[in-house]
Parts: sequence; structure tokens; C-alpha cells
Amino acid sequence: MIRSNHYESAFEEYLRQQRTAYVAVDESRRALLKEVSLKSMDFIVYCQESTNLLVDVKGRKCLKGRLWENWATLEDIQGLKQWQQVFGSDFRGLLVFAYQLMGDFSAEPSHSLVSYQSKRYAFYGVWLDEYTRAMKQRSASWQTVWLAKQQFQQCRFPMGELFQQDHVLAPV
Repeated sequence: MIRSNHYESAFEEYLRQQRTAYVAVDESRRALLKEVSLKSMDFIVYCQESTNLLVDVKGRKCLKGRLWENWATLEDIQGLKQWQQVFGSDFRGLLVFAYQLMGDFSAEPSHSLVSYQSKRYAFYGVWLDEYTRAMKQRSASWQTVWLAKQQFQQCRFPMGELFQQDHVLAPV
């Protein structure tokens, strides 16, 4: 987690409000795995009686015309996959899209919203394995991937569902 990143800080506030056990990962030092530098995830979230989460937060502004942007870098995807292997079957990779709600834009449902430093955020998750199966190349030069609008709508879920329904956490 980068403390100066307001999206990650807002998500941390959301986890606090949910009274969920978590560890914010210090991204200032990259881990080495078999002599290869490995991109860190942002949070390790512990869920009672459920699969634990390895979370990478992707911050986006929610503007009309740029609604539901969901791109990530290949390094994000590959790093989270590797961490999932390192941590084992009790952990599952999750991309959390943190949308800063601009103007009069609102999101549903309210249990996935948080106000932080006079800004409003909505949080939606996509399981790493589902994202990986459906992702398409966005930019070869920037090494970015994304999900088409319809695919993203099918895969994403409000983060509040994780804290209300244990069955959502069951691996696919």
C-alpha cells in the first residue's frame, strides 16, 4: 500500500468500517521470489471461515463517458497470480476497483461506499481468475489489459457482498 494513494487509503478506511482484519502491504520494497522482483499486492485481508484475500486496488475516477474503467497492467495480474501461489489455497487473488465518484454520480448498493477526506468512493471486486479468463489486451506498448463492459458487469460485485455472504468467497 502506498499511503499517498487516496484510493488505497479510502479502501483501508472501508476495511476498518467493515471491522475486517487486514494487513496493509508496504510497497516501498519489492519482494524477491527466486531472484525475480515481484510486484506487491496492497492488502492481505483475513476472512473468518472463508477464503482469505490478496487484494490489489485499482483506483479510477468515475466520470460520465468513462464509466467502469477496469484496466490493469500485466505486471499487476502476474504479480497477484504469483502471490496467490505463494500463499496457497487458503488465499484468493482479488482486484478491487476503487471508483472515486465525481459530481452527482451515485453507485449502488450503499454498503460498498465510503466517504474519505471529503471524497466518495465505491468499491467493486473481480476475482483474479475470472478477470484473467476474460481479459483482453488494451495496449501492447503499455502492457495493459481490460474487460469489455458486458464482461466486467458479469464479473464485478460490490465489495459489501463479501462481508455479508460467505458463499461469495468460495473458490470457483
